Amino acid sequence: MYSDPRLIECDPTLAHSSIAHTQAVLERRISEWQQHGHGLWVLESSECGSAGELVGIGGCRLLADTAWNLSFSLRPRSWGCGYAREVAAAGIEYAGASRPGLPVTAVVAKHNTRSRRAVERAGLRKEWEGPDNHDPDPASVMLLYADRTLSDAQVLALTR
Repeated sequence: MYSDPRLIECDPTLAHSSIAHTQAVLERRISEWQQHGHGLWVLESSECGSAGELVGIGGCRLLADTAWNLSFSLRPRSWGCGYAREVAAAGIEYAGASRPGLPVTAVVAKHNTRSRRAVERAGLRKEWEGPDNHDPDPASVMLLYADRTLSDAQVLALTR
């Protein structure tokens, strides 16, 4: 999934350059589950004919112990099928039930219009815009969305 050029075009920081990279990401995700009892979910199709097929990864996970971060990466063939909306709603519901005092946020590359629309449909609004510190392209801009107003300290913790 993370080597599909269509996915990487939307967000180059998602690219996995090797099996070792993928293994490191998986180990980080497993560690989150072990430490916190929650993390991102693997999304599978439940539709007849494709049941059990990988759709993507998504949900809410704690980011810098400051906020929930809503994220989703979907296989391009699953785009436009409502999966982003479904996982966003489930993730926000889970975050609100688990630690309602924390804001729900989403970090999105400015040029990724598909993800921007999805987080806006989920009810998040843009709180910050600035350089994308995770993208080697110095012209890259990221947007920070949230379900409530964020303090300067929260913005700093979530964008560095």
